[in-house]
Amino acid sequence: MRREPELVKKSADAAEKRALGGGFRRHLQGYELGLLTVGMVLTFAFLVLPRASRPLTLPLPRVDRVEARRRAESEQELAARAEATGLPFEVRAVGESIRHFGQSLSRGLDTGHDVDDIRERVQTVFAKGQESRLLQLRAVQTRYFLRALAQFEREGKPNHELEELAGDFLRHAQHNGWFGPSGRFLADEPTRRVLYQLHWADLIGKRGTFPYAQSLNDWRLYYRFLLLHPERSQPLSTDGADEANSARLRVVSALSRKDPDYPAFFARGYLLAALGDAQAAATAFRTHLGQHEGGPYALLARNYLIHTLHAVDSE
Repeated sequence: MRREPELVKKSADAAEKRALGGGFRRHLQGYELGLLTVGMVLTFAFLVLPRASRPLTLPLPRVDRVEARRRAESEQELAARAEATGLPFEVRAVGESIRHFGQSLSRGLDTGHDVDDIRERVQTVFAKGQESRLLQLRAVQTRYFLRALAQFEREGKPNHELEELAGDFLRHAQHNGWFGPSGRFLADEPTRRVLYQLHWADLIGKRGTFPYAQSLNDWRLYYRFLLLHPERSQPLSTDGADEANSARLRVVSALSRKDPDYPAFFARGYLLAALGDAQAAATAFRTHLGQHEGGPYALLARNYLIHTLHAVDSE
C-alpha cells in the first residue's frame, strides 16, 4: 500500500488549528447563561434601587372575600329562619318603625320622633330578652333592601320598598355618583350589605355594640368603597379631583382607627401629593418608612419620597 505524505501533513495541520481554535472558544462556552445572569442582576438592581417616582398608588384595605361570603351565607340562613318561623311582636314593631322612618325621610319629613320611636321599641325588645332576634330582623330587612335595590337597577325608578327600608339612600347615592352609566349601583353585594347594615345599626343606636356592630372585614369593605367612590359635598364640583382626594383623606383617617394594618401614612402621602402639598406628603412618606422599613410599600415609599423632596426643593 502506498503512503500519502500530503494526507498525513494536512491532517496534522488541521488538528493543530482545531486545537488552537478550541482553546479560545472553550473560554466562551456557556456565555449565554452568563449574560442572562448578569442581565438579571442588573435588572434586579435597577428595580430595587430607589429613584424618583410620581405617587400613583393609593392602597386599598385588604378584604377577606371568603369571610364576606360566609357572612352573607349566615345572614341568608337567619333571614330564611325568620321568614319560616316568624318574629315576636316586639321585634316586628322595630321593623315597622324602621320602615316608617324610611318613608318619612324619603319624603323630606321630620324624622326626630321616628328615631326616638325605633329606639324605644328596641329597648322593649331587650327588656323582653329577645335581643338576639334583632339579628334575624336585620337579616330579613337586608334581604328586602337588596331585592329593592336590584329592582331599581332593572327599572330605573324608585320603589316603595327601597324608600321604606333605606330612606334617602337613593338620593344620597345619586348625589355621590354611585350609579354607573348603565344604572347599576357601583358596590358589589358584600359592600351593599355593609352599607345597609351600618344604616340599620345607626337607627337602632347599636353601631358600636356587639353583635350589631360591623366586623373589621365589614369596615374594610365600607372604607374600600369610599376610597374608590368618595362622597361629594356638591353633585358637580368645579374642582372635583381635589374635593375627592380631600374626602379620601378623611376616609383614611377613619379607616386607620379601625384597621391598624392599613398603611395610612403611605396613603396620606399619596393624597397630599395629589393635593399639591409636597412638604406634608414627604413627611407622611418618611413616617411610613419609619414604621415599615420593609413590606410591600417600602420601595414605593422611598421612590415617592424622593419625588416629593424634589418638588419641595423646586418650590
